Amino acid sequence: MSVFRLVVLTIAAASLAIAGCSSDKGSSGDGGSTSESFDFGQPADVADADRTIEIAAKDDFSFDPDAVEMEVGEVVTFSVTNSGKLPHEFTLGPGDVQLEHEEEMAEMGDMEMDDEPNAISVPAGETVDLTWEFTEAGSVLYGCHTQGHYDAGMVGSIDVV
Repeated sequence: MSVFRLVVLTIAAASLAIAGCSSDKGSSGDGGSTSESFDFGQPADVADADRTIEIAAKDDFSFDPDAVEMEVGEVVTFSVTNSGKLPHEFTLGPGDVQLEHEEEMAEMGDMEMDDEPNAISVPAGETVDLTWEFTEAGSVLYGCHTQGHYDAGMVGSIDVV
């Protein structure tokens, strides 16, 4: 294979990896909703929120609280505060979604993720909101996929009843 062809294929693969971690559909983090839905729910408008749950993303690789409960059909705004000096993320999804996102982030290295419908970046010292409607009963996780954080245990659970 020629060097030119190898360079072109490498650039194409990198472009696809970056595009896979971004979304041009918007994020509920800005208060708007999108039409994208997942098996466990969908982004919702902050004006429709039944309640707000405050979550602290901490530099000891934990969330506080690390477990919450809600009802099917409930619309919740997660107000995530990064109380540390490290960047953090907040990604909603069951285990398979978390593992897929972890793999995407590992491929990106130190690049910061663009906000996705079910995920937000939370810079050090800032608070970012994500509003979500939970449409199915079951277990959903929230995790931080900044390099090494999820593996260190930065994950919480949501019991949707």
